[in-house]
Amino acid sequence: MHCENNETMQDYKNSQWIKQCEDSFAQSIYDITEDICVNRDVRVIRLFGPSCSGKTTTARHLISFFRKFSKKAHVISIDDFFYNRDKLKRLSEEKGLSEIDYDSPDTIDCEELEKFIYDVFNENKVMCPVFDFKTGMRAGYKEMSVDDDDIFIFEGIQAVYPRVVEMFKKYDSASIYIVPQREVLAGGVCFEANEIRLMRRLVRDYNFRSTMPKTTFVNWDGVRDNEEKNIFPYVEGSDYCVNSSMPYEVGVLKPYLTKLLEDFDEKDVHYDTARYILERIELVEEIPSKLICEGYLYREFV
Repeated sequence: MHCENNETMQDYKNSQWIKQCEDSFAQSIYDITEDICVNRDVRVIRLFGPSCSGKTTTARHLISFFRKFSKKAHVISIDDFFYNRDKLKRLSEEKGLSEIDYDSPDTIDCEELEKFIYDVFNENKVMCPVFDFKTGMRAGYKEMSVDDDDIFIFEGIQAVYPRVVEMFKKYDSASIYIVPQREVLAGGVCFEANEIRLMRRLVRDYNFRSTMPKTTFVNWDGVRDNEEKNIFPYVEGSDYCVNSSMPYEVGVLKPYLTKLLEDFDEKDVHYDTARYILERIELVEEIPSKLICEGYLYREFV
């Protein structure tokens, strides 16, 4: 099954390759869903991973696969529990940061989150906050009807933070950790997992958050520092682990990265990093993003 009817032969080959990669990724999530439904009795799933690991697509797959087992699942983005931008900005300034830090543990309204978790298990209807990234404000609340056997997937990097984990200890839950685990070979170059996540974030933030690459570079050191302190030390005890590395991905990212990074000036503090990325992707064969069908992982980024 193709995304478009007028594919060239190379597009056809690439589309089949992409489909194989995506099918394998989806199968790994289906296997987890089956194990949870057959062997575990849980209503809460903590889905976490570092920046640009593929949490959103994984959550969508989980909803679809739980439905196959006659289970209704709700996805709760922990990002919706962010404080408003004025408070986030103040917290970042206190740390000496010029940009808002969305990744550290103190950005979440834990009282609001803890109340919501309590309501999930004790009320028939719950009110979930909605955070608007464009305004940097809580946009309001959405009402959710809750049945006794519904499953709630709490998705976000914060789902592994000790203070958040503590909120779930009194309830039966399962944890799923997702991250690119393998290096990707493209154009004769071996791209490491953290390098791939940076390239994903450069493209995603520009495409969907109107964030220029210079800002993404500025934020990246803080993102990585937070991951080393607050995510990676706590992943060892995860119930399940999903690898989101995609063999095809550098080819899809290449045209976007080229456009975003080619105009960096030598005076820019991140010029060397931009040139380094451009040099490494130079011989990679481009893969048109039109081959990325709806529901595929890479729709999160392009």
